[in-house]
Amino acid sequence: MLEIYNEHIFDLFQDPKYRSKEGLKIREQKDQGIFVEGLSVFPVQTYDEIAQYIEYGTALRTIGATNMNATSS
Repeated sequence: MLEIYNEHIFDLFQDPKYRSKEGLKIREQKDQGIFVEGLSVFPVQTYDEIAQYIEYGTALRTIGATNMNATSS
């Protein structure tokens, strides 16, 4: 799960305190295709596991106030 914020890509499963300010890089390789280098990968077996990861990642999104919306993301 990733977030694109201010033209940078961030891993939402990584604690914001430890994220690189430059973000992650998009790469392309013949055997993998296009991918985000360094993005977390977690195998899941059930829908409940997927829902837990989505909830966790959503909680770590960057949220900044704008003039039109106090909780814009």
